[in-house]
Order: sequence, then structure tokens, then C-alpha cells
Amino acid sequence: MHSIQVHAAPDVFEVKVPFENVSTSATNCFVVVDGGEALVVDTGAPTDEGAAVLEAALDELGVDRRRATFFLTHLHLDHAGLVDAVVPAGARVCAGEVDFAAVRATRAAAYFEETRRLFEREGLSFTDASGFARYAIEPQLFDPVRIDLAFVGEGDELRVGRYVLRVVETPGHTPGHLSLFEPSSGILFGGDHVLFVISPSIALFPDGVDGLQAYLDSLDKVRALGCKRLLVSHGEPRDDFAERVDWLAEHHVARLREAAAIVAAEPGLTGEQVIRRIRWNVPHDRWEDISFVQRWCIVTEGIVILDHLADRALVRRELDDRGVWRYAT
Repeated sequence: MHSIQVHAAPDVFEVKVPFENVSTSATNCFVVVDGGEALVVDTGAPTDEGAAVLEAALDELGVDRRRATFFLTHLHLDHAGLVDAVVPAGARVCAGEVDFAAVRATRAAAYFEETRRLFEREGLSFTDASGFARYAIEPQLFDPVRIDLAFVGEGDELRVGRYVLRVVETPGHTPGHLSLFEPSSGILFGGDHVLFVISPSIALFPDGVDGLQAYLDSLDKVRALGCKRLLVSHGEPRDDFAERVDWLAEHHVARLREAAAIVAAEPGLTGEQVIRRIRWNVPHDRWEDISFVQRWCIVTEGIVILDHLADRALVRRELDDRGVWRYAT
């Protein structure tokens, strides 16, 4: 079997679509079936192995791809990468317009230079800034014209047989991250919003919006939903998700305090210097030993932290004569 039933009423099946990433080895995609109808939550990463696993699972469950609805929590490679391989032409795919616009913006001509300059202003070298800016450009994962792309947002409803699932906007990991809530069972398909295996990374939001505050507000929203079961996109589900939500909020507040304390102890540091002094959860003592992708994640989230502190006047930053931010209290 390529799927396992993880809930009844509604019937929900989990498909582990393989993909080796920094801290995970698969994306948990979900299929909700009722009354001959099906809803597929995320598709997984674009590999031949992953496509074969997902296709086999859908076949076993008797899912008619032409009639099914596909829902994407967000547009990262490991969640939306198999749309063109699995979704037939004209089939309905529901996604967030905010993420769609954000991904498209990364491919604009000016994006690379703007992002490189952002990293350079935090004190990164031209080489590192260029590498990170290039990595931030999102690939086009599917042809939006080929499918029936429907933008959904807060409060929109998706029907599967007798069940109605409600879209919940949970920005943070991406600017337009979406979750899906089934009120009668209390199931939340949370994507990468709340994970147990890792603390989800927070994106740099367009136009300087405070992504960390958006994430903290989203955690409050999930806490207030009355969720009885959280189905996560990576790792195994656990019953103590309410405690995990609290832990994630406290974890980010602790990081904010740590960064502010570093600035207070050593005023005049660049953003990169502050970020490298934060105690990140990586199994390396030397910065150079951390993989490129992990360093990109660390630097991006570090900038998110510094932006939050600066926006709330908890730290002060000024450009030096080289055009680099220097931080002080």
C-alpha cells in the first residue's frame, strides 16, 4: 500500500512522497475521500520516485484526477512540485494568491539585484549575497494556464462529499501559507505552519512586512480554532500539538531576546555578525561547515528577526559609510 488511513469520518489517507531535504525525507500529502469525491492536499516534490508513489496511492484509492480537487498549502518545491506530473489538464487546483504573486515576483528582472543588495546591507560578502539571492528565486513549478487554478483565502470552503473544509490563512513560513480546517472532526491540515520535526522557517515577506509577527499571529489563530488533530506535512503527527504551538511561540520570542541581547552587548555589529552569534540548532561549530542551504535559511530567518526588532524600536540600525546596517540598542 502506498497510503495509510489516518482518520475516519472524514476518511483521510496519508501518502509519504519521498524527498530528501535538509531535515526531512518526505512530504506528507493527504487525500480526503467521501461520496465518490476526493480532495488532495499538496503533491510533494518533483521526482520520478515521488510521482510514482503519489500516482500509485491515488490509483489505490480510486481517485479520478479529472474530478478531484487539489489544494496547495504553499508553493514550495516539496509541496507543489508534482502538479504538472499528477494533475490532469483542466483539473481544479486551489492555491493562495499571495504566494502565487510572491513566487512570480522572485522571477522579475529586478528581483535578483534587489535581494542581493538586501543581503549586502546586512554585511554579507558579494559572493554570499549573490548566492543567497540566486537561491531565493523560486522556480515555476507548474503551468497555471494548463489547469483550473482557483485562488482561495480566509473563510473559503472546499467540499468533499458530505464534508466542508474551511481555508485558514496562516502566513509565516511563506507570505501566503494556507491551512485547511474540517470543523466536524476538528482536523487541521497545517502544511508547514506547525511541525514537530523542525521549527518552520519564516520567510522574508515582500515590501518589508513583518513576517515573524505574521507567524506569531497565525499561531494565535490556530490556537483559537479548537483543533482536535493536526496533520503535519513533515514527520509524524503527535497529540501534543497545542503544547507545540506554545513552544514555537516561546522559541521565537526567546530568539528575539537573544538577538537583542547580542546587540546590547556588542553595539555596532552588522546584521551578519549578529546572526552568526545566535545559537542556531545545527550540528556544526564552524559557520563554514554548515551547508549552503542551511546557511541561507539561517541568514534569512536572522534578517526576519532583526527586521522585527527594528520595526518595534527594540534595536536601532543605521547605515555606515559602506551602506551596511549597524545595530545598536
